[in-house]
Amino acid sequence: MSSIDSINLAQPAAISTFSHQGLSTLTKQKLEALGIDPSTVTSEAQAQALIARAEEAQKQLQNLSQKKGGNSSEQELLSEAKSLASEVGVTVSSDDSLNDVIHNISNEIQIMMDCKDKSKISEGHEYMARLANISDRATSVQNTQQNIFNSLDMTAISNKYALGL
Repeated sequence: MSSIDSINLAQPAAISTFSHQGLSTLTKQKLEALGIDPSTVTSEAQAQALIARAEEAQKQLQNLSQKKGGNSSEQELLSEAKSLASEVGVTVSSDDSLNDVIHNISNEIQIMMDCKDKSKISEGHEYMARLANISDRATSVQNTQQNIFNSLDMTAISNKYALGL
């Protein structure tokens, strides 16, 4: 009977040791540094997944703000598009969005290119190349923003599951 008693006594100790292990100190520090409450995480694997997602979101934010080779903010692109619009002869209101400005410039360039004057057509090609550059960079900024929002949504969903909400 003593062997059965020793097994029964060992069981609660093993269970309590396992449940008290929790997260490593380094993992807790990383979670706190990323603004995630360590008490909401139930396992080391879950914590590492949250850390990876949060770090990826931070990298994307840094890449967006440090982008080289052109303007990276939507506001700067809007300013550049408005400048091109004034060169092309398009009037822009203060509440026009970047997409509105790009669309209006494109329409005006199309009118230039439809005329028979070769100098206007050449000028239209130059404007079209500049507009394509602005449009491509705007699309890149919008895609990056969407990826960041998606990453943050996934982190929020993971936190809800961790909290049992």
